[in-house]
Amino acid sequence: MFSRIRGFLSRHRRKFIIGSVVVSGAIFLTRYTQRKLREWQENEIRALLERTKKQQYYENMLKTCNQMILSLVATLRNSVIEENDSEFIINQLKDGSVDKISAWNQLKVLAITRSAVIIYSYTMLVTFLRIQLSLISGHMYKGAQNVDNESIENEIQRKYMALSSYFIYEGIINLNSFVKSKVAEATAAVSLTERLTLRDLEQIYWAIASSVSADGSGDPIKNCTHYMLQKNGNDEEKIAYSKLIDQLLDMLESEEVQDLMQKNVRSGFVLLMDHISTYFNDSSQSDNGCTTRNGMLQSSVENSLVATDTGSTEFVNINKTSIALARIIPIVNKQIPDNPTHTDAAAGWLQYLVLNNELKTLGANIYEAVSYVHN
Repeated sequence: MFSRIRGFLSRHRRKFIIGSVVVSGAIFLTRYTQRKLREWQENEIRALLERTKKQQYYENMLKTCNQMILSLVATLRNSVIEENDSEFIINQLKDGSVDKISAWNQLKVLAITRSAVIIYSYTMLVTFLRIQLSLISGHMYKGAQNVDNESIENEIQRKYMALSSYFIYEGIINLNSFVKSKVAEATAAVSLTERLTLRDLEQIYWAIASSVSADGSGDPIKNCTHYMLQKNGNDEEKIAYSKLIDQLLDMLESEEVQDLMQKNVRSGFVLLMDHISTYFNDSSQSDNGCTTRNGMLQSSVENSLVATDTGSTEFVNINKTSIALARIIPIVNKQIPDNPTHTDAAAGWLQYLVLNNELKTLGANIYEAVSYVHN
């Protein structure tokens, strides 16, 4: 009997060996697969928690950025209005204490400059803040996840976040002066009595934008850092702060960001013309609206400079409706009133920029790139 068993085992030894290897291999593979599955599940859970935490950081950054925009834009607006103070000239016109034609020409430049600078400055500030907050938030998140990575000190954070104050209080003066010179050039040949259609007025703004863009040394889009950041010759800055500044400069000077700002500036002028177009719906209504909105049109200059528009209750094509420039000036001036409202052109432009998806995507991409942690 034993000899039969030995014979059976001898004859089928190879099968037993192969079978043992297969069974052992199957057991090993099963355990290996189970271990890898557990590791994969643990990695997925960690990755999910990582993405959730990173998303929370980003959402908090986005909320903070929007709050900063709303707060700083209010101060920026005041700076623009202060640089283009038209109230003084309006009071002189009311008093009759100045040469009316000269005063109206000054008012013409101030009114158009105010609206143009608002478009440029809001675009620059919102873009700057989106990039600035995305960069520092990405570094802060990365530092919080990696104990070996030195976190950004509070002093550096405060100094970095205070960068925008230079533009609001000083850079805006240079920007306003530059744009004002371009406005004066574009409007010099347009007399106060000249009747303009909406398209004519639009062409004036496009001429200003083209002149600004053609000036390589002054263009606020191509030379954004010149207006936004103070020149600092201090070479003793901490490495972390210098790194933040270098990254900020690289982003502001990148072709992608400049193209986006230029695109938004064009959208800003389109939005401004949409606001102004409501006054061209009916020429007689536009005239009455001007008189109601600005008492300076009640002065004698109205009679000496402005021809009376023909009133009509019929439908008027706004593309063919023309209004004397002297009557358009108060319309343009009141697009950015001294006392802000929720319906003025500046408020509408700010809302457009805050909700702009391309700017949000830019910030999200910067944040994602900076906050990426190698595992």
